[in-house]
Amino acid sequence: MLFNILALSSLLIVLLMLRRLVGVFPSLMACLIRAKENINLESSVQLSRDRDILSLTMIIPFCLTVWKYGLYSPSFVSECNDNIQLCIIAGVLLAVIILRKALGWIFHSPKINGKVYSCASKAVRTFFSLLTLVLLACGWIMSSADAPAEAIKSAMLWISAAIYLIFLIRKTQILSSSSSFFVAFLYLCALEIIPTGAIIASAIIL
Repeated sequence: MLFNILALSSLLIVLLMLRRLVGVFPSLMACLIRAKENINLESSVQLSRDRDILSLTMIIPFCLTVWKYGLYSPSFVSECNDNIQLCIIAGVLLAVIILRKALGWIFHSPKINGKVYSCASKAVRTFFSLLTLVLLACGWIMSSADAPAEAIKSAMLWISAAIYLIFLIRKTQILSSSSSFFVAFLYLCALEIIPTGAIIASAIIL
């Protein structure tokens, strides 16, 4: 029941966001190809605002996709009923957001230019939006083709890994544009690898 309500709500929100999505989508795709496009996107007030709104609207569809296809299903989650599972997944995502914010505040280096730091920090919103859109498209296409659930899950995990890797590369390039590669790499490890490692560890161990 909760899934159906959230799915319908997400559909309505996405339809309302369609014009913004069409406008910002080319810039999102460009960010995959070149690090400089991330800086250009942040320099545009309208594009960056539309990207931020889009990333917020993608939170519910992302959680629904993760739950439906079992992308995050440690034993403590799979033992709960559907509604509790959705709440746990949303809670984990919220915890990751809070952890990233805290780590960003703790490890923020004065050696990195403020505008560059802001651009690098907000790049996650760009890639999160892209990831959610691609996962939704993947799920729809493969489900329409009657692909096995395990095949859909595997494809989504590989897609997630690929987009995350590109995100790490682009973020490193953005940070290293105003500091040394070593500083950028250390910052990346602290801000991105720790939260991601925590999620992977919880999925495997718990």
